Amino acid sequence: MKIPASTYRLQLSPEFTFNNLRHILDYLEGFQISTVYSAPFFQSRKGSTHGYDIIDPFKINKKIGDLENFREISDLLKQKGMDWLQDIVPNHMAYSPANSWIYSILEQGPHSEFYNFFDINWKYKGWEGKVMAPFLGDSLEKVITKGEIKLIFSDRGFFLQYFEHEYPASVNSYSFLLSHGQESSSMAPWSGKFKNNPGNADQWQELKNRLYQAAQNDPSLNEKIDEIVQAFNTSGKLMHHLLDLQYFKPVHWKESERKINFRRFFTINDLICLRMEKDEVFRAYHSFIQQLCEEGLVSGLRIDHIDGLFDPAGYLEKLSKMLGNDFYIIIEKILEWDEELPNTWPMQGTSGYHFLAIVNNLFTASQHQEQFKAGYKQVNPGVVDYKQLVYDKKSFILHERMGGELQNLWDLLEDLKLLPEGEGINKEQVRQALSAFLAAFPVYRIYPTEFPLTDRQRRIIDEAHLIAVEKEPLLKEELDYLRTVFTGEAGKNPENMGYFLQRCQQFTGPLAAKGVEDTSFYIYNQLISHNEVGDSPQVFGISIDQFHDLMKQRKEKFPLSINATATHDTKRGEDARMRINVLSGIPEEWFQKVEEWHHLNKNLRKRENIPDKNEEYFIYQALIGAMPFGKDMEENFLSRTSDYLQKVLREAKEHSFWSDPDEAYEKEVADFVKNILEHEQFRASFDPFRIKIAFYGAINSLGQSLIKVTAPGIPDIYQGSELWDLSYVDPDNRRPVDYDLRKKYLEEFEAFTEGMDAKQLENLMKNYPDGKIKMFTLYRALRERRLNKSIFEQGDYISLTVSGDFSQKVISYARYHQGEWYLIVVPLLVAKLSSTESFPLGKAWEGGYLDLPKEAPGEWINVYTDQIISSTGKLALSTLFESFPVVLLKSKGI
Repeated sequence: MKIPASTYRLQLSPEFTFNNLRHILDYLEGFQISTVYSAPFFQSRKGSTHGYDIIDPFKINKKIGDLENFREISDLLKQKGMDWLQDIVPNHMAYSPANSWIYSILEQGPHSEFYNFFDINWKYKGWEGKVMAPFLGDSLEKVITKGEIKLIFSDRGFFLQYFEHEYPASVNSYSFLLSHGQESSSMAPWSGKFKNNPGNADQWQELKNRLYQAAQNDPSLNEKIDEIVQAFNTSGKLMHHLLDLQYFKPVHWKESERKINFRRFFTINDLICLRMEKDEVFRAYHSFIQQLCEEGLVSGLRIDHIDGLFDPAGYLEKLSKMLGNDFYIIIEKILEWDEELPNTWPMQGTSGYHFLAIVNNLFTASQHQEQFKAGYKQVNPGVVDYKQLVYDKKSFILHERMGGELQNLWDLLEDLKLLPEGEGINKEQVRQALSAFLAAFPVYRIYPTEFPLTDRQRRIIDEAHLIAVEKEPLLKEELDYLRTVFTGEAGKNPENMGYFLQRCQQFTGPLAAKGVEDTSFYIYNQLISHNEVGDSPQVFGISIDQFHDLMKQRKEKFPLSINATATHDTKRGEDARMRINVLSGIPEEWFQKVEEWHHLNKNLRKRENIPDKNEEYFIYQALIGAMPFGKDMEENFLSRTSDYLQKVLREAKEHSFWSDPDEAYEKEVADFVKNILEHEQFRASFDPFRIKIAFYGAINSLGQSLIKVTAPGIPDIYQGSELWDLSYVDPDNRRPVDYDLRKKYLEEFEAFTEGMDAKQLENLMKNYPDGKIKMFTLYRALRERRLNKSIFEQGDYISLTVSGDFSQKVISYARYHQGEWYLIVVPLLVAKLSSTESFPLGKAWEGGYLDLPKEAPGEWINVYTDQIISSTGKLALSTLFESFPVVLLKSKGI
């Protein structure tokens, strides 16, 4: 197995191609990266910037490069001793006729070899034999009346065009179309030929080609086809008849909120899910991926949204069988705090959200949780209990955005004959109970494959039942019954109960993602650094001992899991979170400032409650996290912030919505931000405070960076975040990266190899706003990791203690393997340890000692300062932090 020493996540796209990547390979090698970790680079929909809307899994996106280019990149990587980790998307593809599988289905219907590749209910009542196409901007009747659907004829045959959407006419519609010209001697034979559909895709294509060529060679035939096209485009009746013959049902896009007959990714209509549990789908989809792996171009895979699959464990078993057991595989999986990843799955771990959350909470002052709750309630008196908010928003999403999915599950419950029996059964109450049960699920999903369920699976279902009963006590009888269905104890067909439970699990994940991450996270704003993928606002910090316990578990169970602190999905940059976490240590000062700013800015709005107090509170935190260091703003900071807040408002779904945006409200919020940033009195109060927070946040960030590289797991650097990462949520976090600047900094670091001097370290700290100090912290740690990979992959994790008053202000641990040691020491919550004029060094730590194990070496080398340090069972913190704000020691001789 090719295990990465470190990964660097890149968003390959038309804006960053293989050619661009080629120009930074030397930089990545020099920065001590072992593995390029690529976003999906397969052929995606035109204009895609992220690659998760794949239309062809058998080609590399031509806007990025081609297979030969990739082979050239691979050769260069191998020369450098580097590898490639590839993100793949087995759950869904783009719902677009540009997708050849979709094209085939829309044209050939049941004759298509891909007819059952997608998760489509072809027997959906009222739409039998049709797949819903929810892409119209209005009702079908109005669209036809306005003549917005056009019939066209080209070298590809007949098409139905709706603005940029083009759908192939079904095989059944050709004879209907051509029969309108049968009075023409040239047309009659063609109608007969198409009426006897050959049912073979190649033969069908050949027949269409012959018709087109005949039309090009025969003016009378061409004229007749033009007349047919004109007739259908000017007759609503004919167009209705033609659409009735298609294998798709065009409807208004909002229709999917109440009925739908295909499974989509979350609530995104133009991403359609695959039936990856079917062997033929698995083999077909992975054929090119398998080629890339077997050819040695790809050495590891990241599996996107594994929770969307019907049988994630079965999928991983197939993947492992295809690639061999000795292949590095990680999965994208969001875990709740008390949830454990199944350790029987053939994979090495997750893509890092849980690690992100653990580190995020380490840098949060848990002792101030109650003060923060009280302060937030004073700012926002209408705040509801977080658990209640989550339940309410999941219920909202289920009924208002996923009503079609809920209806499908209800229909399935009936079709499988799983309804309770007996007189007086109220079906509507059972339906409401099903909704409550789904909304109450405390984790993304469980993974049942048979009855009886495991103890853990049963505990989760019991917890969901208790929550649902608490929220909906009048439905207790119905909820009690549904629990027996989910646990296989309802006295019904076990196979049907098992299938229904598994099917429900494909929707509890999307429900959590939309109800929690994409709604509740934008409403409950107590400390928004924890409104993060993998984290939770209800977890307000962890203790040092808890961190140690979690890392020991990680070392034991998933030592090769990814250590991420930023991804393309995170809600804000990793260093913005570290800034906002500083607030947790100074609650009194923070809430005093919020109150002061509220009064200073109350006249800077057009209407009294726009933004409302909760939104205003959010804005102050967002600005603290995202504003550049120093007093000067970036030229485009205001426009970026306005775009971000528009997304925030629409995700919150309180005053604006994606489906029905209140642009006037959004503009007033944007104007408020513009006005406060131009308000001298506000800036006179705000700037000194946020500059102070930025300084202490930078110290947090250095600690986060060092822990990421040295803790159990594989460190991952998200593109560009080797310097300060203060970005907002996507697409802001996919902005171009200035690699020329990073190359310049790296050259300076490489020139330090003969030994650091005090002046160089002082310059790094003095000029910390440029981010060079963060990059240096990562660079030196990554270098050690790559040189001594086995210590960090296999070495023990040993928690260390700090004496005296500093016991809760410093975290320390060692990595030990076969007589070789690394020692890590990181400050926590230092806002009261130093002024913003200088980093907490030397004397700031007097009186504090680090206790070492008896077997620890007596001599160490400081990786950041090159200083040699001797120890006799203890190390003085003042010595460790003499010249640099974080500490990485290695035993002499490594």
